[in-house]
Amino acid sequence: MTSERKERSWIFNYFGSGMIWGSSFFFIAIGNTAFPPIGLGFWRCLLGALILYTIMLFRGLKLPKNPKFFLLTFALGTFNTAIPFALFSFGEHHVSSAFAGMANAITPVATVIALLTVFRGEKVTRNQILGLFIGVVGVLTLIGVWDGVKTDNWLGVLAVVIGASCYGFGGPFIRRFIQPMNQPYEVAAFGQIAGAAVVLAPFYFSQPLTTGPITVQAIGAVMVLGMFGTAIAYILYYPLLKQVGSAVSSSVTLLTPLIAVSLGVIILHEQLKWHEPVGGLIILLGAAVAQGLFRRRKTQTV
Repeated sequence: MTSERKERSWIFNYFGSGMIWGSSFFFIAIGNTAFPPIGLGFWRCLLGALILYTIMLFRGLKLPKNPKFFLLTFALGTFNTAIPFALFSFGEHHVSSAFAGMANAITPVATVIALLTVFRGEKVTRNQILGLFIGVVGVLTLIGVWDGVKTDNWLGVLAVVIGASCYGFGGPFIRRFIQPMNQPYEVAAFGQIAGAAVVLAPFYFSQPLTTGPITVQAIGAVMVLGMFGTAIAYILYYPLLKQVGSAVSSSVTLLTPLIAVSLGVIILHEQLKWHEPVGGLIILLGAAVAQGLFRRRKTQTV
């Protein structure tokens, strides 16, 4: 019974965080109509941090007094939240939300690279490498790489690729440095998101605060990004890291293209080509292989 509950728990966290982050690209496109890239990242981090702190107060959780905790979470918030949030927002000024969602699937590849180079303490299994390879093939199919990347601004493409790569190093960093401090998930996530808000604030307030009219849609997009795409998603992601490791948990980004493309096509009227749903199915196959869902389970005898 315990193992079944644990399995349901990580599956819920896996698909929950994947669906939330997949829809984030749609809301970034809406938020971009009113806020500059750094500003959009700042407001979603500030709102996310406030929500996480409220949850901490409700649960009676307190921030640790250890300066090392704040130093580590500040560093994590810088390269794993502040930089990619701003880069993805910037990138979506030049590429579609669907493309940004597809590029986000590079994260598991960057995670494996991180585990093979910088964070060598966490083992990478054969299934994970095979699953991630299949996922990459799916992403290339989804993009239609044989036709080339059709965009007039390669700087936007580079921004989303670098942003996704930053995410890839975040999971191993959390496993190596944050989780051993044994802080509740809400506290660790708050340190990361609050640190990102602090990093973005001086850059944001030194430039025009808005780039377009403040509409109900733009405000709603920021609220969704802060509440779900920042606060709730990280509450789901932190326990997932502990349950299945950074290589497997990073493969949630193989699900994001499916959500991003669907919302982009249905609501933003972005074009969908035949190879995109095919690539999506290949991505799902890669995620399943990485999770070891096709392995034979040992039968237990009483």
